[in-house]
Amino acid sequence: MQQGLQKAILSPSFTPRVRDSEAVADLLWQGLATPQAVTVALLRIGRPAIPALLRVLSRAPAERRAELVPVLGRLICETAAEDPAPLLELLDDDQRKVARAAVIALGKLPQPSQPVEAQLIAHWNCWTESADRRALAEALGKVGGPAALALLQSQLAEIPDGSVLHTVMVQATQRLTRTGQRAEAPSSNERIRSSVALPTEWPVILRLRAGIEPFLFLELERAGYKPLSIERSQELGEPSRVTIAWSRPLAELWRLRSFVELAFPLPLAPCDLDDVRLGASLASAIGTPSVMALLQTLTEGSLRYRLELTGTGPRRGLLRQLVQAVSERTPSLINDPKDSPWQFELRLRRGQVVGLELVPKQLVDPRFAYRHKMVAAASQPTLAAALAQLLAPRSQDVVWDPFVGSGGELCEVGQLNPSARLIGSDREPEALAAARTNTQASGVRAELILGDALSLWPSGVTCVVTNPPMGRRVCRGDLVPLLTQFVVHVARRLPRGGRLCWLNPLPNQLSLLTERHGLVRKHAYSVDMNGFWAQLELWHKP
Repeated sequence: MQQGLQKAILSPSFTPRVRDSEAVADLLWQGLATPQAVTVALLRIGRPAIPALLRVLSRAPAERRAELVPVLGRLICETAAEDPAPLLELLDDDQRKVARAAVIALGKLPQPSQPVEAQLIAHWNCWTESADRRALAEALGKVGGPAALALLQSQLAEIPDGSVLHTVMVQATQRLTRTGQRAEAPSSNERIRSSVALPTEWPVILRLRAGIEPFLFLELERAGYKPLSIERSQELGEPSRVTIAWSRPLAELWRLRSFVELAFPLPLAPCDLDDVRLGASLASAIGTPSVMALLQTLTEGSLRYRLELTGTGPRRGLLRQLVQAVSERTPSLINDPKDSPWQFELRLRRGQVVGLELVPKQLVDPRFAYRHKMVAAASQPTLAAALAQLLAPRSQDVVWDPFVGSGGELCEVGQLNPSARLIGSDREPEALAAARTNTQASGVRAELILGDALSLWPSGVTCVVTNPPMGRRVCRGDLVPLLTQFVVHVARRLPRGGRLCWLNPLPNQLSLLTERHGLVRKHAYSVDMNGFWAQLELWHKP
C-alpha cells in the first residue's frame, strides 16, 4: 500500500481517501516522500486529515516529529480550521525542536489571535535560548497585538545591538507598529487630502506614456501652466516625465487627462547603489522639514510609506538597511510595504541612483471612474483620452468605434463633446455589455451594435476612432490581413471631410496603403504600448 501511495501522491489528479491520511503522513517521517508532496495530498483531504496527522505525530520517532509540525500548521491555516489548539499544545512538547516548529507554524496563522499571543508571551520568559526567542519574536510580530509590542519593546534594550535576535525583534516591533497604524487608518479613499493646498510651491512630476507628451502640453497650455522640465522616455515601459510648479490642491490636476500618475521629486545626489553612504543620504532627503510638512499636510492619519527600488531586481537586504536608516532619522515615518498611502521610489539606471520621487499611491483619481467593466486588452484610459483629443470631435460629428471593447474611446469623446453622436460596435456581446456599463457610468449616450468592423458601416458616420486589436490579442488570425481590410473598408466608406483617428500597430505596412485609398495623414505620434511602439494617427479624407 505504501508503495502505491508513494507513487500516487505525485500525481496532480490524485486525491487520497480519508482513511489513507495516516498512511500518507507516515510517508514523510519514513523518508519515502517530500514534505511538499505529503502536504499537497493531505490538503486535498482537508480538515479530516488533521486528527490523523496528530495521531501520526504522537507515535512518530522523536527525531522525525518536527518534520510533521509544518504540515499540521498548513492544514490548520489553509483548511480554515480556525482552531490553533493542536499547535498550542505542542508548545509544551518535551522536544524543543518540535515546540519551536509549532511557534513558527503559529506565526503563519492568517489572523492575529489573542489566545495565541498570550501563549507565546507566556513562553518568552521560559525560553531563554536565542534560537527560541527568535522564533517567538517572529511569530509575535505576525500574530500579536499591543501586548506583544509592549513586550518586545521592553526587551530590546537587553539584547545586544547588531545580533540576529535584535534584528528580528526590531523587525517584529516595526511590523506590529504598522499593523496597529493600519487598524487606526481611515479608509483608502480618505488617506490623502486631495482638496488641501500644498504647504508651499512644489515641483510636481506628471508621469505619462511616451508619445503622449503633445497632448499633455496642450492641456497644460489651456489650463495656463508651463512645464519646468521635460524628460522624454528613452526605452519601452519607462514613462516620460513632465514637471510643473504646483501649490494648489492636487484635485485640480484631474482636469488633465493625459498623464498616468504624479510624483514629487526629492533632491538626492547621484550615487552608486552599493555606496555605504546611500542610507544616510536617503534618510536625510526624506526627513527634511519641507518633505515632512508636505506629508503632514496631505496625509489623513499616520505617516506610512513604502520604499521601492525601480530599475533593479529584488534587493531585500538593501531595502532593510535603507528603511532602518530612515526609521532612525525620522521615527514618525512608519514603513508599511503592504498598505501605505505613500511610496518613495529610488530611480536606478545601470546600478546608479539617478533620482528620488515621492508618489501618493492612495490618491483617489476620479478621472476614469466610469471604468466599471473591462475586457481583455482594453485601452489604457490616458491613451483613449489622447485619441479623443487628437480627433477633436465636433458637435455635428457621428463618431464610430468599430472595435469598441469596453468603450473607453467613446467615453472620452463624449467627455470632450457631449453633442457628438456616438456609435460603438464589436463582434463580442461581452464587449458590448462592458461598453454599455461604462458609457452609462460616464454619462454619455452611445449606440452599441453587434457587428464586424470589416463589413458594418453605421448610417451617417463622419469619424472613426479606435484602438484596434494588436498582434497577440487578435483571435481571428493574422493581424496584417485584418487591418489591411479594415483600412480599405474605412477609406472607401468615409465621406469627404471624414476622419480616421486610430492607433496603428503597423505603420510601415499600412500608411502607404491608406494614402493610396485617398486619405491624407495629418498627425502621427509614436506611442509606447508597453512592449512595442504603435503610431497614434489622424487621417483626413479630402
